[in-house]
Amino acid sequence: MSEEQNKDAANMTVEDLVRLKQQVNQSITYGNSNLNARQVTDLQKIDAAQWAKIRQDYAKWNKRSPLVPIAIALMGAAMWLYFKNWIGVIGVICAIYALGELFRREGHREGYVNGYDAGFEGGFNRALGISDKEAIEIGEKDTEMKVDDMNVAAFDKHKPDQ
Repeated sequence: MSEEQNKDAANMTVEDLVRLKQQVNQSITYGNSNLNARQVTDLQKIDAAQWAKIRQDYAKWNKRSPLVPIAIALMGAAMWLYFKNWIGVIGVICAIYALGELFRREGHREGYVNGYDAGFEGGFNRALGISDKEAIEIGEKDTEMKVDDMNVAAFDKHKPDQ
């Protein structure tokens, strides 16, 4: 750095430094594309229509009704309350099993959706030539860029009218 550049850097305000950082972050591109972290993250987001299709596809694929385990659970609880003997114990066991089955189904659905989301993001990364290390950096850089954008907007809001 020359002496003149050192003087310029020493005279920069916090606002100037934040704006400079914002410009630098926007100029960093990833993979084989000319996209910065914010643009890559925006491409990887799944919109509401796509999520609705994912839920619809899962519902078509998994057509089991939750009514049977619910009915078994209620019947088991009723048996426990009414009989209070070995038949009631069997009823409680059935109720516990039925509730476990409902929780397993919910976990299965959540795993399906999480896997779809990860595959969707991974597909973008592979198509754009983004490595795993860059993918982690993109997430961090995107958050940084959001904060910088909020700071710049606050600076612009509080700037005196010229």
